[in-house]
Amino acid sequence: MVKITEPAAQKVKERQKAEDTENAFLRIHFLNADCSGPNFGMTFEESMTEDDMLYEEYGVSIIADIGLATVLEGVTIDYNDSDNGKGFEMRKEIKGHAGGCGGSCGCGGSC
Repeated sequence: MVKITEPAAQKVKERQKAEDTENAFLRIHFLNADCSGPNFGMTFEESMTEDDMLYEEYGVSIIADIGLATVLEGVTIDYNDSDNGKGFEMRKEIKGHAGGCGGSCGCGGSC
């Protein structure tokens, strides 16, 4: 299940209003993958397909292809506004060590 924080939902609604897409779905789509895992993008779409799953929270309707269900399990969409910049981020709670670029089993490392 994909979750969205209340601040992120508010920013989505602001964008929808600014782009005149207030009734649109927020689509999560796969962009690419690197040593840190998959990277996703978000766009607004007016309709969903029969291959989409739907999540709703804080008045935001989020859709994604059913093929991404396993990868998106446990993902939270948040909005970050800090000295380092502002924007949406998607994070996933990972239990235990999962490798990655900094670990010995990640990019360029050997196990």
